[in-house]
Amino acid sequence: MGEFNSEDWLRKTVEKILEAGYQVEAEAFNFLKSTSKLVDVEDFTQGILKKLAETSPPSIFVDKKIVEEVFNQLRSKNKVDTSKQESLEKIGELEVGKGVFRPYAKEVEAKIEVLKDPSKYIASDGTMESFSRYFRDRFKRLLKILGERLDVKGYTGIGSVLKERNGARVKIVGMVSEKISRGRRIIFRVEDLESSITVLVQSTKPDLIEKAREVLLDQIVCITGFKSTNNLVVAEEIIMPDIPQHKSNHAEEDVNVVLTSDFHVGSKVFEEKLVKLFLKWLKGEIGNEKERGIAGKVKYIIVAGDLVDGVGLYPQQENELEIKDVYKQYEVAAKIFEQVPDYIKVIIIPGNHDATRKTLPQPAIPKKFAEPIYHIPNLILLGNPAQVKLHGVNILIHHGRSLEDVLASLPNVNHQNVTIAMAHLLKVRHLAPIYGQKTPLAPEPKDWMVIESVPDIYHTGHIHVFNHTMYKGVRLINSGCWQRQTSYQKKMGINPVFGVVPIVNLQKMSLTIMDFTKIF
Repeated sequence: MGEFNSEDWLRKTVEKILEAGYQVEAEAFNFLKSTSKLVDVEDFTQGILKKLAETSPPSIFVDKKIVEEVFNQLRSKNKVDTSKQESLEKIGELEVGKGVFRPYAKEVEAKIEVLKDPSKYIASDGTMESFSRYFRDRFKRLLKILGERLDVKGYTGIGSVLKERNGARVKIVGMVSEKISRGRRIIFRVEDLESSITVLVQSTKPDLIEKAREVLLDQIVCITGFKSTNNLVVAEEIIMPDIPQHKSNHAEEDVNVVLTSDFHVGSKVFEEKLVKLFLKWLKGEIGNEKERGIAGKVKYIIVAGDLVDGVGLYPQQENELEIKDVYKQYEVAAKIFEQVPDYIKVIIIPGNHDATRKTLPQPAIPKKFAEPIYHIPNLILLGNPAQVKLHGVNILIHHGRSLEDVLASLPNVNHQNVTIAMAHLLKVRHLAPIYGQKTPLAPEPKDWMVIESVPDIYHTGHIHVFNHTMYKGVRLINSGCWQRQTSYQKKMGINPVFGVVPIVNLQKMSLTIMDFTKIF
């Protein structure tokens, strides 16, 4: 047998493809050239022609993807000459680039531990007694958290403070039931389980006034000061439950989690094209070497609510719907998530647009509305809020409707810097502290909104504006959306950030941001 001629091999392969009526694209030609020493001409050309015949819709072009797929089929059948080690290494280099996508995450076993999910425990009866029970439970849970602080130890019940002499130094813990601002003076009504008292914060301490302005109704605080006349405490310090400085957990495995939310499938302004790009990127079909490398490490996707736009949630919503049936909205959403590679686990909680109850806590999206979603084997449905551990990394997931109440209550905070409001919820150790405003709360026997376990990552949605920061070692991320500006947002002056995907590496706890409006 004469010496192998790679140019002759390449010429014969291309000629056979051209004779069959197809054209070879440049990238496909280069791949053929790189494999010329490894594969039999007849096997390769027959495989390519068979693949082209099966392609739908038909195309006259032979692209790189087709020849790569055929090459890998031949390799799996041991029809590739593995003795040509140097040539195989070059093929390996191609695969890392724009060639065959070999996701690292596919080889990693999923490690998911659900720490919090209210779905199976919803039991509110809506009676006055249930409300009283709910607030007592909140008080006791937050009192336990607050009582662990060294600067809170030694507090006295409000009933005992009421009996103290004027001028006595006191320390109380209570829930703020009323707040009145009068110039440079702020007055609180603070209650514990037995009694209530009035607290005055004066302008003589500017830092204290600023702290008092940040106190929310229905939150639990510790106040130190001195007893004055008429059952009044003059505050000298306000202490919130807050989280301690936190050292985050790190995964042993080098895997990524995608944090996203607010798809609003069914809306006329749903960004379907960007979602398709996102799915192609997950599959390694688009992106440069670095971007495809990031995609290959994605093991988890967490969706923080509002999978669909829903129906009848606000006046004239029907005019803004492309799909006016909530069942069909979930059918379309299922078709989207069916395209996520099956080795990637998808965790979804509901939002206020989803077909479950609107009061917090929310159970998982029910099967009767979203049955197609339940047939996706790599998808997990949890309630709102939820808390999970992925490879030991603790992630708190909360849709975030209560952020609107916090934005309205705090000074100098708006939709563009929503992570300030997120940090404040960590300070008060409660995801929905204010009762009776935009966020409806159900009087459950247990207050699921208390933040008892400090997370490594706190992820919310709802606001539709991507924002992120660190607070005391906890990574805060509001993940934006997949929906262009609605008429309501236009009226409110809110500019949504859509198509932006934050990705956290669980081993390094580092953040990468993919902007699908600009990258591809």
